[in-house]
Amino acid sequence: MSRLLIIIAVIAIAYVVWFKIKKARGAEKKKLMVWSIAGSAIAILGFLAITGRLNFITAAVTGLIALLPKAMQLVRYLPILNQFRQQAKNSTGQQTGPGQQGPGQNRKTANNSNVMSPKQAREILGLKGEAGKDDIIKAHKRMMQKVHPDRGGSDYLAAQINQAKETLLG
Repeated sequence: MSRLLIIIAVIAIAYVVWFKIKKARGAEKKKLMVWSIAGSAIAILGFLAITGRLNFITAAVTGLIALLPKAMQLVRYLPILNQFRQQAKNSTGQQTGPGQQGPGQNRKTANNSNVMSPKQAREILGLKGEAGKDDIIKAHKRMMQKVHPDRGGSDYLAAQINQAKETLLG
């Protein structure tokens, strides 16, 4: 009998919320939807906690918390990865002709100097402002340890890091 009352109460609440959201306009509608979703999530979690079925969610949340430090380390490199992805997209979008080079080749101008600017090279290596030779070498080594193809990294990223080092060291 108590289950039937709970089901009827849930249906009645859902019915009232549905018509309130249906009648609302603009920002009020969005606000009601957010509150109803949050309320539903809290109600479901409460139900799972009362019935003792919250173990799966607890294990999942604990696992995500354990992986959070690694995820934060990866987020740190997202800007540089986005820059590499953008450069790869630009290079694959070009057709290879007699005067052009393909995406797998080093981009060099007619006088054989790197196209990469020193500012881009510093961004790739994660250097701020002017850096000395030792700083450039340390930054290069640090980045290569993370993206080297032998460690599951990308050939393209390794080539860009090497080109950045060459650009800064001359």
